[in-house]
Formats: sequence, structure tokens, C-alpha cells
Amino acid sequence: GLDGGIDGLIHLSDLSWDREGEEAVRDFKKGDQITAIVLSVDSERERISLGVKQAEEDPFNAFVGAHPKGTPVKGTIRSVDAKGAIVDLGDGIEGYLRATELSRDYVEDARSILNTDAEIEAKITSIDRKTRRITLSVKALDAEIEDQAIQEYSGQVSGRTSLGDKLKEEFERKIQKAKGEIDALKARLRMLDAE
Repeated sequence: GLDGGIDGLIHLSDLSWDREGEEAVRDFKKGDQITAIVLSVDSERERISLGVKQAEEDPFNAFVGAHPKGTPVKGTIRSVDAKGAIVDLGDGIEGYLRATELSRDYVEDARSILNTDAEIEAKITSIDRKTRRITLSVKALDAEIEDQAIQEYSGQVSGRTSLGDKLKEEFERKIQKAKGEIDALKARLRMLDAE
């Protein structure tokens, strides 16, 4: 009931961002005062649609905004079956980790590697805003870490001077010194010849 004897309708799907409507409706009882947002007004049918969840920030959008595709995240395994695991990423956000994304090695059954309530780190590989689904990969995170390590090592190696380079530098320095001494001797010989 709204002011002026007007009724508003809140669809079950507009009660909560992270809970099913049938579960969320149990939090309300007749006579409760609530905050809601007007979603639509149908003046012909004299209906006003309201949303409770829209009065708060969508935790999924907030999470995705802070953790875009490619971001490493940590979470807790909530459930595991042969095909993969549901990972609790916090604030009611869940990600899905397929068994094929656990390792570069073939994993037939995720239960052989993962345990419920275990902590895990993975990379976000896809985000579907429509279905509110986040897909994770440990394999992709491991590959990224490995690539970074290779690049860092390559940078260190390319920045180093090898033993061969050091010997070549020393040899060239000695040749230049010897050429300078030879030139000095030739000049002295010319002076002696001139006397």
C-alpha cells in the first residue's frame, strides 16, 4: 500500500539480488515498512511495479566492476561434483570452475582434486551479465603466472652480460691497447730514423 490508497506490486524476482523470490519473501510480513523503487507505472491498468532489490546496489555488478575478466580471485569451494565446482567469491557472488580448467593435465573428476570449504585462487575467464555467471580457471591463472615468470627470467637473462661477451670485451680492449702501443713504437722508430 502506497500513500493515497494506491497499491504497488513487487514481483518475487525483484525482492533480492542473490536469493530466490520464494526464499526472500519469507523476510517480509504484512504491515512491514519497506523501501522500494518504482519500476513502472501502467496507468491504463492502474498498476505500479516496485522493486526492493533495486533500492540497493547490485552486488554482482559491483563485483564485476571491481573484478573484470582476466582478474585473479580467491574463493571458497562451496560444492563439488564430477564436472566442476561452485566457488563462493564473497558477498553472495559465485563462480563456476569446470574440471577441465583445474589443471593442464586432464582431470576426469573434480572431486579427486577439490574439497568443499577449501580455499582456491583462479582467474576470471568469462562473465555473463545476463545469466549472472562467472567462469573461473586455475589452468589460465597458472599459465599467466608461468608466462610472467618466463618474461621476467628472459628480461634478467637479456640484461645480463654473458661470459663470452665479457671475454670479447676484454679481448677487444687488449687489442686496442696493443694497437696503441704499436703506434707509439712506430712513431718512436720514425723519430730514431730521423735522427
